[in-house]
Amino acid sequence: MTVTAEVDWTEARAAVEEVAGRVSEVLRTARRPSAPALGVWDMTDVAAHLSHALDAIAAMAEGGGGLLEDIWALSSLTERLVEGESERDLSALADRIETSAARLISLTEAGDRSSTITWLVQGIELPLAVLSCHALSELVVHGRDIAVAEGVRWVIPRSQAALIVCGFLFPVLGGLGGVMVDRQAAAGVRATYDLRVRGGCRATMRFEDGELSVRPGPHTGRADCHLSVDPTAFLLVAWGRVGQWRAITSGQLLGWGRRPWLGLRFRRMLKNP
Repeated sequence: MTVTAEVDWTEARAAVEEVAGRVSEVLRTARRPSAPALGVWDMTDVAAHLSHALDAIAAMAEGGGGLLEDIWALSSLTERLVEGESERDLSALADRIETSAARLISLTEAGDRSSTITWLVQGIELPLAVLSCHALSELVVHGRDIAVAEGVRWVIPRSQAALIVCGFLFPVLGGLGGVMVDRQAAAGVRATYDLRVRGGCRATMRFEDGELSVRPGPHTGRADCHLSVDPTAFLLVAWGRVGQWRAITSGQLLGWGRRPWLGLRFRRMLKNP
């Protein structure tokens, strides 16, 4: 299944280069390499994982996708790779991150805009442009993990978050479908959401008894719940870096419509790999 990515290729590639540089700068000047950063991982573990992720994304651009039979095998794979990583020098890991990012930029720049690739999971076909936005997601979110561990400021521009949400999260959710649904939380739910990413795209998501479909563009019928979302807040809530209530009370996530209470349920019906 292929889902269109609504992104500007040139903008996505430029963002990958910019954020890779920012992450690398934090790593090269870091004074707390063993600081807790993500779960049981310290800053160095996260940097190693980020380098692995960018290598895998570049490999997909060269036809090396379909590594996993199931998205739920991803967590154990990443854990094994980090456990087996011998490099602990942050400057060396920063070099690897920048090299992999540059390789991906070169591959996607030379690629056919109309081509599709096999993504990480077998049977999931996505536009080549998704890879730039996938890499940007890894860089932005894990860059934040590293910066928080180091105690330095990390800014996620709305434009970059919109690229990730529109060009990576929506297409991948559409490709994976019901696999990403928490069937207990979504039991009996039949609801259509009209998602409006501020400064970005629109998409329609339909939950139906544990199944999920995603269609790019505005909803053409009557949605049960409309969601207007700040892309940065939506991204951080989606990846479990912040809770939804802070974003809701600050107006960054806003719901209305025939069944507005469904907005509170939206995040709980989706699982993270």
